[in-house]
Amino acid sequence: MSQSIKKFFILFVLCLFVWFSLYEIVLRPSIIYDAFIIEGITEQCGLLLELFGYNIAVDDRLYTGYLNYVSLVGSQGVVIGPGCDGLVVMALFSFFILCMPGYVKHKLWFIPLGIVALHLLNVIRASVLTVIMAKSPEWLAFNHDYTFTVLIYGFVFFLWASWTKRFANSSSAIEK
Repeated sequence: MSQSIKKFFILFVLCLFVWFSLYEIVLRPSIIYDAFIIEGITEQCGLLLELFGYNIAVDDRLYTGYLNYVSLVGSQGVVIGPGCDGLVVMALFSFFILCMPGYVKHKLWFIPLGIVALHLLNVIRASVLTVIMAKSPEWLAFNHDYTFTVLIYGFVFFLWASWTKRFANSSSAIEK
């Protein structure tokens, strides 16, 4: 195994350890960050569905104090919970890029751009799942568990592959 691959794995595991420790100790108990993202997804999902001509309802279905439920008027909707906000996927994507070789100046725009793209994809995902729930609820579980999991992680792979093809170089991820 080459030195750069070892360095990548060590840095990546270290990032994961720090992330999951901070998430479990600080972020998850306070729910502030998850709630902020969930409410944003819920509102943006509603706006996107309205843009396509749907009448929607958005509310606090779980009585959490923030918006977390979206539906087409007259049908069941979807609850957007902490596992659906994409925060973990965004963190994994960020760590992939941070730990890869390449110039920091490129990482400073590529990571935020990737996070925004992942968030927008998640809003589209929630919107499509809302329509599926209204039109063909029997397909919700399959699409939630498989179709969109493959699409989201496939997109993360696409971003990572784009990074390695265009911006990764043989120098250290830390040195630049």
